[in-house]
Amino acid sequence: MKNSLQDLLIYIPLSQLTYITSLPKELVHYETILDNIPGQLLERPTLIILKNYDEWKKLNETEITIRLIQDPNLIGMVLCHPDPIIIQEEVFTHFLECQLPIIQVPDHSLIHVFQQTNEFLYPYSQLSIELQGFMEKGFISLASELSKGLNTPLLYFDQNEQILWQTGEKEELQEANRWFNIHRRKLKNGEYSNLNTDVEGSFQVYTIQISEFMNHSLLASAQLLSWQKRMVDKLVGLTALSLQTQGIFEEQQEIFKEHFIYDLLFHKFESKKVMIKQGKTWGWNLEKPHHLLILNIELSDEFMTNMNWLEEIILFLEAEAATMKETIIVFPFQDQIILLLEDAEERINSERKNYVVETISHIEKSLSSKWSNIRFKIGIGKWYQDTINLNKSYQEAKLALQFGQSWFENNKNIFHINNLGIFRLLIHIQHELLYDFSLEYLSTLIEGDRENGTEYIKTLQAYIQHQGKISEVSETLYVHPNTLRNRLKKIEDITGLQLQDINDLLILTIAVGIYSFVHT
Repeated sequence: MKNSLQDLLIYIPLSQLTYITSLPKELVHYETILDNIPGQLLERPTLIILKNYDEWKKLNETEITIRLIQDPNLIGMVLCHPDPIIIQEEVFTHFLECQLPIIQVPDHSLIHVFQQTNEFLYPYSQLSIELQGFMEKGFISLASELSKGLNTPLLYFDQNEQILWQTGEKEELQEANRWFNIHRRKLKNGEYSNLNTDVEGSFQVYTIQISEFMNHSLLASAQLLSWQKRMVDKLVGLTALSLQTQGIFEEQQEIFKEHFIYDLLFHKFESKKVMIKQGKTWGWNLEKPHHLLILNIELSDEFMTNMNWLEEIILFLEAEAATMKETIIVFPFQDQIILLLEDAEERINSERKNYVVETISHIEKSLSSKWSNIRFKIGIGKWYQDTINLNKSYQEAKLALQFGQSWFENNKNIFHINNLGIFRLLIHIQHELLYDFSLEYLSTLIEGDRENGTEYIKTLQAYIQHQGKISEVSETLYVHPNTLRNRLKKIEDITGLQLQDINDLLILTIAVGIYSFVHT
């Protein structure tokens, strides 16, 4: 009897499946199994299961790959290895183009599933294994993998029909969101009671029943075949089981929130509507423009013993914002605190900058008064009319904070991206290129500082910061003005650049600024 590759996958835990390529919708059947790469064309429909490292490594040989994808009797491959399998891009492209299903299964003991010759029941004892794997990897990881394997978008909605998470191609996601909005009322009224049957349009809703009074929803393509629907059903069932414990439900919500925050700060949302909807889940109004600020906290040893320090500071910030009657969104991210200060007023650029700096200065003073043994430093990104650009503002705030701490004087705690001038361009250039440029002009000075303690770089930085005013520079460096002049002359001799020449000074300014930035 022929076995269907897709039908057998339901018997393998979701957490054990990695789809290197998507699976074809139509069932593919095989009659025999091979555990090595054949040296000639196959005679019957065959599934290749590679358990040996040396065997699946052969897949990166183009000649072998081309022979395999041209073989009409090769229906798919299963690679059995616990570590991530690396396939060269060119080879991977060949497999994608010919739509050959390739699956990775890390556990050798699961290979027996593909060797079945008769229909067999799903072992209920496997349910605990499924649930444990779900808990370890999490919904987002398993759903992302399943979306790739089934080639369908997946969208997760909470009990208020707010989107929490989605994955898929841009066009598919846009179409899915439109469909959901059109059918929202019918879905809410329960008119699609049997949600595993076809409904109007191109998408289908699967109910995730958490309790008698609370349901979440998973949206997928309505064009899935029965074997694909069974896979989605399994994901839905595991999700419901895991969320039926309140603690786990809250933890899952936090994971969704963390995922949203990461996308907000590092990616540009394809749809502003989706971003706004997801923000509303946590009470954030992202329809209006915001300033983005990063609060860096330099903890004292004494304060580090307090395990709840981050929560305490966030609560203080929220209370302080309320007293100031400012709308501020506050959340932790990577041991720092992000603040989104709402600012939808009509202002010219200088007024807008003054507003955010004055507001955060007041907050910084309150923080320092409350915790006098902690140093608070703040980076501020550019204000954008459209909140979909908050990811750009985050990168600018990071640059302002990183560069500001290394470049400006120690008594300065607030750094706005607009204060960086030409150094704002650093964010768009690879660090390696920046460093190479810096070393081209400063390498000899750096070497002298390291070997002889000459402080050439420190001198140049002070000279640039104080706009070449000898009295101020000498006072900052605690050296006699004549000593400073001699040191500056030595710098000119070493670099071959003249500090009084505007072009040479610009080169040194950029080089020293880059060196300070890269070394923070």
